Formats: sequence, structure tokens, C-alpha cells
Amino acid sequence: MIEINKTQNGAEVEVILGEPFEVRLPENPTTGFRWKIRADGAPTVQLEDDFFQPPGAAVGAGGGRRWRFRTAQAGSAILEMDYGRSWEQRPAETFRVTIVVKPR
Repeated sequence: MIEINKTQNGAEVEVILGEPFEVRLPENPTTGFRWKIRADGAPTVQLEDDFFQPPGAAVGAGGGRRWRFRTAQAGSAILEMDYGRSWEQRPAETFRVTIVVKPR
């Protein structure tokens, strides 16, 4: 499975039609900061799962947000996520990646 992370912000990633892939970004909800999807890539890709992976035993340490997607049709899609606090108007950070879905 292809894993996309923060180092690929602004990049273009190729995925084969029908293949799943994951986006993994660091998150620390104990500080109020959480990732939210702004653009989900539909209908080219479909979100299958969205979950938080907690850190180890360290209290207050950040973990990671993971989204699992599946490609639904050939073409290109934009995935865009904002990192911020719900009570603030502007995100502290934005992650954006272009997914290019290639036919088998």
C-alpha cells in the first residue's frame, strides 16, 4: 500500500486504479490541533477510513491522523487537509497532494 506523508506536501503521486493508499500526518489533539479534510478527491478517490493513531505511553504526546482511500476511477484528484483548532478561523497548516490514478 502506498503511504503519503507530510514530506509529499504539494507533490503529485501516482496510484493504480483499484489500489488503496494512505495519507499519514502527525496530529496532537491534546493541544486542540486536528486535521480536517477540505477536499476529499471524490469521485476519483473514495475515503474508506479516518482514524487517529495515538502515541505510545507518553501523556500529551502527539500521534498521527491516518486516512485510507481507494481509487474509484482513472483521472486526477486533489486531497487537501487543514490543521488547526476548531475555534480559530485560519488553519495553522495546510497539506495538499494531487493523486493521479492510472488505469491497470
